[in-house]
Amino acid sequence: MRKFSLILLTFLLLGCAKKELKIPTLAEKGIQELQNHSQVWMFFEVKNNDTAAVVNRKNTISSTHWIYNIDKRLPLKAIIPSIIMLQDKHANSMHSEKGMLDYFSYSDTISKRLSFLEFDGVTFETIDELPLNLLDENASKNQNYHNINLIFYKNNVQINALETDKSNFKNELATLVKLTAENKQSMLHLNFNRNLLYQDYLFYRTIIHNLSNENILTNKNELIFN
Repeated sequence: MRKFSLILLTFLLLGCAKKELKIPTLAEKGIQELQNHSQVWMFFEVKNNDTAAVVNRKNTISSTHWIYNIDKRLPLKAIIPSIIMLQDKHANSMHSEKGMLDYFSYSDTISKRLSFLEFDGVTFETIDELPLNLLDENASKNQNYHNINLIFYKNNVQINALETDKSNFKNELATLVKLTAENKQSMLHLNFNRNLLYQDYLFYRTIIHNLSNENILTNKNELIFN
């Protein structure tokens, strides 16, 4: 399949489907060109006074990269079950191929282009509530890292139990990582409230991705809690 990087193509495809999908808009750099891809669409819809995700994956091909175009107004609780199911289909279909990855799409306001964030290998675990001693439960796995626990709520963020907000998150996380990354690698542990909107989820995830390097790692297991 041909590569694409223009937002215009997104709207042309949506126009054919006669549905509107508002992808997240973020001032963060990402991948801007992908070859050999097919696409998943998750539309915003209100059913029985509740928000629902309407999934269209009719044109997905297991032997390609998958791009997930998700409406930014959807909460995580509406999209995570479908993402988990689609990840399994992409990875375990009889036609699946190694090296074909999963990506989220968004509009990069810096370059004014459609961009992509890889999330291949990420596992989403849904739980009723976060344990008080969350990191202690996996102490043996985490003992070689400086661990930073991030809890994302709808209106604020906790960084190692210290509260901040969306506007200050990037600077405060970068400062903390810089202060603590001298002796050993840092490991970021991500925990998201199920009511967080996808726009905000991708805002945090792109920031974390762009801060990451060989000394700043991210736990691939993301917790989604009530």
